[in-house]
Amino acid sequence: MRSWLILGASGHARSLASIIRGRGDRIAAVGDRTLSDRTAAPEAFRNVDGSLPALFDDDELALDFAHRESLSVTIAVGANAVRARIAVALTADERFSGLTDALVAASATVDATAVLGPLAQVCEHAHVGPLARVGEAVIVNTGAIVEHDCQVGSGAHLAPGSVLLGAATLGREVFLGSGARVLPGIGIGDHAVLGAGAVAARHLDGMATYVGVPARRLNPTKGPAH
Repeated sequence: MRSWLILGASGHARSLASIIRGRGDRIAAVGDRTLSDRTAAPEAFRNVDGSLPALFDDDELALDFAHRESLSVTIAVGANAVRARIAVALTADERFSGLTDALVAASATVDATAVLGPLAQVCEHAHVGPLARVGEAVIVNTGAIVEHDCQVGSGAHLAPGSVLLGAATLGREVFLGSGARVLPGIGIGDHAVLGAGAVAARHLDGMATYVGVPARRLNPTKGPAH
């Protein structure tokens, strides 16, 4: 049984708490600036045995506690850029050597030849296929699929039900909306967004938002005419 620090107390943190319990592990601590009331943990973070995790409203105090107690760390931050920035700091911190392994739900499947980066998360009923490479601090959310030979850049987020088909590639901090699909061999550049239900049928440049079937670039909203 492993003991975990969850950095963040958002809705995604509640999902990670469920994953940790489902693995038979323990939630030892939760750190978030919103946790100013230390007298009671949110019920979502209660352990199976009824115990409550330690609460910290200061990330540094939470990390100090994790270091002292040798807790594994997972990052419950939805914003890709923020999560990636925290991950870079944690993996560079010698105190957490060996404590930043990927968190994989008991119901997820990860092929033995796949590679998961530190602080990656593979959520309930998700799948990572043969020879896939999933980067640092990536979220493969509930029911998402990363098929064989895919490459997923650091800090990316595959929302529930999204799919990367064989040998598709995502750049750094890409976001795939719920139900989005990337067809085989297609690449998406860094920091792009593929909207919910959209299908990437050709290469998509980074730093842009795409919607529709097939996906097309969403033009920025124009201001009022002068």
